[in-house]
Amino acid sequence: MVRTIKKVEKIQLIAILALAISILTFSQQTSPAKCLPADSMWIEPTTIVLNATTPVGYRFNVTVYANISVASYAWQFYLTYNKEHLNATGCWYSAGGKSEWAGTNPTSPQEPRYGSHNATHNYVLFAESLQGLVETPPGEYSLAIVEFEVISVEQVSQIRLDVKGVFDSYILDPDLNEIQPLNFGGTTIIDEFSALMFLMSMMFASLCAVLLRKKWSKNNTPYHSQR
Repeated sequence: MVRTIKKVEKIQLIAILALAISILTFSQQTSPAKCLPADSMWIEPTTIVLNATTPVGYRFNVTVYANISVASYAWQFYLTYNKEHLNATGCWYSAGGKSEWAGTNPTSPQEPRYGSHNATHNYVLFAESLQGLVETPPGEYSLAIVEFEVISVEQVSQIRLDVKGVFDSYILDPDLNEIQPLNFGGTTIIDEFSALMFLMSMMFASLCAVLLRKKWSKNNTPYHSQR
């Protein structure tokens, strides 16, 4: 039993060290999201790690997805981000002139809108609607791609879909009713230093857990009488 615990502890420490080395190695590291349960709208990747070699002006893309349990007719997202960290430089449908969600159905395309959400955050507003007596069946679909430019690397911030302002994010059914409740998932932008600090805290916590287990095992060793 003791050997098994020690083996698990070693595996945990090796995994944390491997993750730390990978962050040091790559200038940008992304973690893709898994499909969220319906009904939902989320952003992939879920995490983007930037390090000291990532230059100001570096650009990257995120993709907005939806997973819908019923037929739908229109969608809109209101995406917010830290204006001191990032700048949105583009937004377009995921399949060219329309989204994967629209398929072969006729649509009413929209132009993306950019603006100020508040003193610290800007927004990207984008939408799409079908035309005529058609509908998109239930399923998982990509909606749009948003391009960002890095303004400052040494910051931690989030790209979110669940912040309400003058506009908000939603999906409408063929009767133009909002599909509710709608779950949201965003992207966290984190600098290498913050990521390493988090990993170091994990390693310290693991080390403390190892020492506590050893102390507990020593204090609770069964007493064997001599014969």
